[in-house]
Amino acid sequence: MSISLPNLILLPPAALGVAALVLVAALATPLRLPAPLASIHAGAMNIDRAGMPALSRFQARDGTWLAYRLYPALNDAVDRLGIVTHGSSASSDEMHVVARALAQNGVSAVAIDVRGHGASGTRGDIGYIGQLDDDLADLIAELRKTYANARLELIGHSSGGGYVLRIAGGPLAEKFDRFILLAPYLGYSAPTNRPNEGAGRWAEPDLPRIFALRGLAGLGLDWPQSLPVIAFANAPEAARFVTSQYSYRLLMNYGPPTDWKGAFQASSGRIQVIAGEKDELMDAPAYKTAVEPLGAKVSLVPEVDHMGIVYQPAALAAIVAAVK
Repeated sequence: MSISLPNLILLPPAALGVAALVLVAALATPLRLPAPLASIHAGAMNIDRAGMPALSRFQARDGTWLAYRLYPALNDAVDRLGIVTHGSSASSDEMHVVARALAQNGVSAVAIDVRGHGASGTRGDIGYIGQLDDDLADLIAELRKTYANARLELIGHSSGGGYVLRIAGGPLAEKFDRFILLAPYLGYSAPTNRPNEGAGRWAEPDLPRIFALRGLAGLGLDWPQSLPVIAFANAPEAARFVTSQYSYRLLMNYGPPTDWKGAFQASSGRIQVIAGEKDELMDAPAYKTAVEPLGAKVSLVPEVDHMGIVYQPAALAAIVAAVK
């Protein structure tokens, strides 16, 4: 049961004081940093960045200039366009090999620095929950100046895959022909997650702070949502290039919707999930049992792990086949 502001005010003083102390403690507890996850760092270092195009920029509706990399199709075709989104803490360079493979196969591609990452906005934060959706709509409007009649594909990796699912279940879904989810994160309690420990410990969420901020949001108080609530297991030497913490509002926007099953059903027949059989963060076989009954196609790539899905040749072949 949620507590409204009037009901909170009517609490006995002692109970109100206890609630205030619990809230302050939850907000004040420092965010813990997980130990670096070697497989993710090694995978990121294995990505071939040769020939990566320079950043381009467009102006979002709030005036902020956001960054992306453009990969025109090598055959100069303009009838297909893939918008490619990176995983948590990363930026557009993570998706360079995917975007390059699409362009080499006649599909123009745009790899974006999602706001809060890379060269877009403030690292680790956004202005409000839903701003990333507004940014995507603004990007589409910008791209339509060149690709007026192109069929759009939305492709995302890991948390970016979860975000693609969010779009597939929302009002922007009608803008896209297909959605390709690469080893997608489907939510904290989804059956496709491996235990967040050992080789799979990529993120350290501050659950007390998350619950406190969620409670405050229910009271109409959103000013503390810039506080960091999750840290990622990046290597120290990568700190200059990655986003190692997310604010509450970025975490709530860049990932899957609460009703991930409903989102699959909303775009039934237009979603394909591609994952590596050796994914150390996601339980790849579970995608088949969890999402195929919801109308999504699932392809598993042998000998590929969580990062390999964005650069290994077999994974790239599966992605190109799904788009084309």
